[in-house]
This record gives sequence, C-alpha cells and structure tokens, in this order.
Amino acid sequence: MQHAVCVLKFGGTSVGNGERIRQVAKIVADHVVEARSGKDSPTPVVVVSAMSGVTDQLLRLARYACTGTNEECARELKQLKQKHFDAAAEVVEQREHQAQLLGNLLSTLEALERDVKALQLVAQQGQDVTLRTAAVASYGERLSVLLVAAAVRDLGTAVQAIQKEIIITTPPQLNDGTQPFGVVVGAEPLPRETAENAHALIDPLLAEGVTPIACGFLGRTLTGYVTTLGRNGSDYSATVIGAALDCQEVTIYTDVDGVLTTDPRLIANARLLPHLSYAEAARLSWFGAKVLHPRTLIPVAPRNIPVRVRNTFRPHLRGTVVGPVVNGVNGLSGARAITVRRNLALITMESTNLFGAPENAGQVFELAARVGAAPIAICSSSGHHLSFVVEEQAADSIIAALQHDMGDWLVRCRRALAACACIGSGFVSDPMSPAHAVAALAHERILVIAQGSSEQGITLIVENSASVRALRSLHRELIAPVIPLVRHEQPTTKASSLTTSASRA
Repeated sequence: MQHAVCVLKFGGTSVGNGERIRQVAKIVADHVVEARSGKDSPTPVVVVSAMSGVTDQLLRLARYACTGTNEECARELKQLKQKHFDAAAEVVEQREHQAQLLGNLLSTLEALERDVKALQLVAQQGQDVTLRTAAVASYGERLSVLLVAAAVRDLGTAVQAIQKEIIITTPPQLNDGTQPFGVVVGAEPLPRETAENAHALIDPLLAEGVTPIACGFLGRTLTGYVTTLGRNGSDYSATVIGAALDCQEVTIYTDVDGVLTTDPRLIANARLLPHLSYAEAARLSWFGAKVLHPRTLIPVAPRNIPVRVRNTFRPHLRGTVVGPVVNGVNGLSGARAITVRRNLALITMESTNLFGAPENAGQVFELAARVGAAPIAICSSSGHHLSFVVEEQAADSIIAALQHDMGDWLVRCRRALAACACIGSGFVSDPMSPAHAVAALAHERILVIAQGSSEQGITLIVENSASVRALRSLHRELIAPVIPLVRHEQPTTKASSLTTSASRA
C-alpha cells in the first residue's frame, strides 16, 4: 500500500547533544501520533545530520590517518567515541534500550576504525584517498541515526535506524588537489535509481507501522563506493529523498524560526516570512542567506513539493513554507526580503575596437567557468561593454584569463564590494520599488557603484564598508519602516506651575 509521507530533516545543531536529541525525539513522536490520528496527516520519514562538529572531527581523523600522525588520530577517535557515549547516556532512560544503543554504537565505531585503517593503507601506498575519506566522513550520520532512533523508541514509538545509503549517485571524480581535503567532487544523485532504492528500504517499514530514521549527507555509487553530497549537503539529501518518495512536504528543522526578511543579527525588526516562492528562496540563498543550502530546492521544485523551515527549539511555530507561487501571497509587488553578500569584485570590460564586431558575452563567462569563477551578478551588458560581479578571491584568475584570451578588451576591476539584493517576485512590476531602493541609499549618501535587475528584484553594488548601513536603509524603506517613539509633553497643572515658580523664587 502506498503511504502518504512527509520528510522531517534535523540538522547538526538540532542533534548537537543528548538533551537536544530528546527534543527531536519528542517532535518525531508527535508527528507519528498526528499521522495516526486519522486527520490525513502524512507519515513521517526522518533524515538526520551528524552531531554538530562531528563531520569536522571525522575529516581531521582522516587527515591524521593519511599523514601517519597516529597519536593525533587515536586522540581524535577517543574524543569522537566519548562524545557519542555521553549523548547516549542522556537520550534513553530504559535500561534495555541503553544496552541496545551502546551495543549498536560500539559496532559502528569498530567499523569506523576498520575504515580508518583501510584509509591509512591506501595513503601509504600512494593511491588517491578521496573515496576512503568519504567513507570515514559518513560515520557522523551513521552514529547519529542510532542516537535519534533510540531516543524516539524510548518514548514508545516503533522506529528503525537505516544506516544503509539511500541515495544512489554517479561515480565521483577523484580529488585532483584543487578541492578541499575530503570533498568528493562530482557525485550527483541518480533520481530513478535513488527512488527504487528508497522505496525498497523504506516502504516495508512503513507497511509495518515503523518510522524510518535515515542518514542525510551520504550516498553510494551503483558499484558500492560511499559518496557524500558535499559539506552542508544534508538539507539537499533530505529533498532528494523526499522527491524519491514523492512526499507531500519536506520540513527542515533547524535553529531559526524560518526565513526572515533580513539578518536579525543586524536588524532588530526583521520579520518572519510565512511563504516564499522557489525562485525567491533560491535567490536569497544565492545572495548569502544561510537558512537553506543553495541546492536544496533542485529536487523538489519540479514536483511542486513544498519545503518548510521550522525551529527545533520552538516547534509550536509553523515556520516558512517555500513552494509554488500562491495567488495573493507571492503575487505581491515590492521586496519580500533584503540580503547582502560581501567581499566581491566588480569586473568591467570595454572593447578597444569600437568599430569591430562585439564579442559574445558567452565567451567571457566560458572563460570565467574555466577558472572556477562563476559570476554572482551581471550588472550591465551591451555590444562593447560588460560588467559583472565575482568573488573577490577569484578576481585575479579571471582577469588573467580575460587579458590573455581577449586582447581587444580593456579589463578593469574594483574590489572590496558587496551586493545588496532586494528580492521579491513582483519587484520590478512595481515601478516605484527600484526607485525607492536607490533613493534609500542616496538619502544615506551611500554610493551605488553598479546595479542590475531581474524579475526577482534589484541588486545594488556598494562598498563593503557601507554594506550594513545599506542593508538597514533598504529594509527600512522597502519592508519595515522604523516608527519613532513620540513623546508628548505632559500638560502643566496649576499646582506644578506654582511649585516651579516658588522654586525659582
């Protein structure tokens, strides 16, 4: 029988220690009760990340194994074990559940030690260590699912930890040394194979009324090699699994209430957005908002599966739903959110041959892609002029490539810049919104160095030093005006007048 399911994803901060894991278990148990209440609520499938900081520990462990620093390797492994044993002591109360959990943790940690030794051997033989490193990095999630499953079981809910890889990926490219240590490059999910594997692993559990607790972040190839989806890729893995199961909704439980109109650390009156379109959320992520991983929406948007962002520590809040455009919600004109991306460089190109045929901008961006410097925003383009923004650290390599391959063009660069993005699906349909954005910065005497626009809003390039001031003025003008407190003078009574006169006398 086909079950209507939802995917609940819990990040590293949500499962950061034993107390937090018990909070996660309570949320999962409540979802299970709701699904069985006959209110057409979908059955939960849970996806979890490693405990906060564990993936970094595992990558350090792998590096020590590769470099032969055995003392550091042993110390890191000891700390990793202790972290999970400490959590295990908190997450369950029933004695038989504690014994079962400790046994499962020990067997998994023994498997980790075997993979570390295999990694050491590969490194000693001078072979590429990428695949073995990915195997070591996957143990954070394999340990985490055991803790979460034990905590949920301790509350009386039937669960099963799935340590096997659900996501099937393409064969990875070996690390050529240009990528950070431990990153498996080029491993992409295979949708059909992933769907088949997901149903094979999860459907039998759902049929028995058992809640699956699955690993995020990791996958395997058809030939059995362990892969990972990249750092901070567990949100992405949750939506890959959600799409494979054709779920009703993916909920990302994290440590914030949802998606806000701007960074609350910089602007006190940032507001919670109840709904965003896929395009708005993707653009927010591209310009620096940290709530959703940039790739998270790729698997679910074509299927119109909504993604909800909720706070693990304030589960009574409904959070933000990212999904299809809803009439009357996303059809509004004007900005929905303001974000900023700093440490950028503006590259401007002008043809020195004004009478020759203009170059195709595609050639420029092909060169940029070749040196790994994808443009963040295109500010202006004409036959003999092009300006675009890249990460500042990538500016030198792209300038060198352009000067080498495009001799008829003058290349200039301005550094230490920031992009302030005013994002909203109907932004440019309101002719006053872009004008208000530019006027807000002019009022604060903030220099706008360049700008570009799309149907999702306007991007204003300013100096890094002015970026926070620009963010505040744009948010105040376009989203949430700050209403000053008005202090009314108290009417002067006859008695108080007499008292004042007497004191003056």
